Amino acid sequence: MTGSSFAHFLRIVLAALSLMSLSGCAWTLITAADATGSVIQAGYAIASNYSSPTFINGRPAKISTVCIEVNQMVSVGDFVPALQLALDKRGIRSDVYNPGTSPASCEARLVYNASVDYGRRSFSDEAIQYLSMIDLTLIQHGRILVTARYQTGGLGVDRFSSASVKLDGLIDRMVVNRVENLQSETIQTSSAIGN
Repeated sequence: MTGSSFAHFLRIVLAALSLMSLSGCAWTLITAADATGSVIQAGYAIASNYSSPTFINGRPAKISTVCIEVNQMVSVGDFVPALQLALDKRGIRSDVYNPGTSPASCEARLVYNASVDYGRRSFSDEAIQYLSMIDLTLIQHGRILVTARYQTGGLGVDRFSSASVKLDGLIDRMVVNRVENLQSETIQTSSAIGN
């Protein structure tokens, strides 16, 4: 064994002996610190599946179809599919068009803008891309019905949430959920027939 290997071995043995000599109080502190770390990690895991809008202007719109205008400046590949999925979950059909090509028969138009930024997750050295800002505007017959914005700020615990999670939080506040309305109407009709 070389001198440096022996010194390293000796440090490991001394550290092990120190740990074994700790009182119950010290073990309790170590266990509490470990539990706190687990709670923090669980909080980050929950936050990555939740997102809330920074602000909403307008009331949820009652629409059944929407024309989405593609914004070539938004470089997030899953943005439009995530937007369509969020609308579809609420019973709203959507079609995608280039700006100025949507048919006049569109019930409403949805225009969007988004920005990306880079950051590091806790306990990681790798910088990753995330959506830092999303603007959605729902327009009907030249009139703005509702606008919504998501923007990271403060602690930004939801900063690394997926596009799907962030868009779902915005769309939920922008449109009336036709699926929920249909289910509640069915229940009310069934109750009326049963009486």
